[in-house]
Amino acid sequence: MKRDTFTVVLVTESREPLTIEFSIKELLLISILLLTLIGAAVFSFVNYRKLKNQYSQIQGTIELLEQNLQSREKQITELQGKVESQKGLVLLVGPQQDTSMVSPGINTQDVLIQDLKVNTREDSLFLSFNLINNTKQDKLISGYLIIIAEHKSGTYDKFGTFPGFKLQSGEPLNYRLGDTFAIRYFKVVQAAINLPDSPANYNRLKVLVFSDEGRVLLYDRRVLEW
Repeated sequence: MKRDTFTVVLVTESREPLTIEFSIKELLLISILLLTLIGAAVFSFVNYRKLKNQYSQIQGTIELLEQNLQSREKQITELQGKVESQKGLVLLVGPQQDTSMVSPGINTQDVLIQDLKVNTREDSLFLSFNLINNTKQDKLISGYLIIIAEHKSGTYDKFGTFPGFKLQSGEPLNYRLGDTFAIRYFKVVQAAINLPDSPANYNRLKVLVFSDEGRVLLYDRRVLEW
């Protein structure tokens, strides 16, 4: 055995000794190496646990965001459905200052429109049609007539109206603003609508007819084709 060394004697099955000698420096180096490897392994294990926890938290956050996104998409879809369902609706002021939403198809059809003709000239729209008494009775029908030319943008300031009045978003439309009429059989209606924009930018036409009491006699909504 040399000085400043450690000797390890191993005996094999055949009883032959196997001697391994380490110097103190070599043993220190081996010890430092082992401690370093153990420390690195512990550090890696701890970091792995931390990373695993962080990954789980990130996964949970992603799932929560996905759920929120699906919820928002559902809300958007519902809002789009409501918007689509309210296209063409008109908010009216009734005779008792009450309000009601009127949509195409909700009317008595006591009167009808026949032979509608639409012409343009510069910044105006000219309409002519027959307003027909459809009750098949020899009685006078009177009330109010309103015509609205809708702008493609949907901006109320650009809508054209007959008779001339201003539409404002969110404000009810008083049917008494309409042009008065009285018919027993039919009446030829001629209307000129001044437009704030080029006629080519108007794509829909609404004709609303009300009784003196505000009942909807006709709601005729048509597409303007140029």
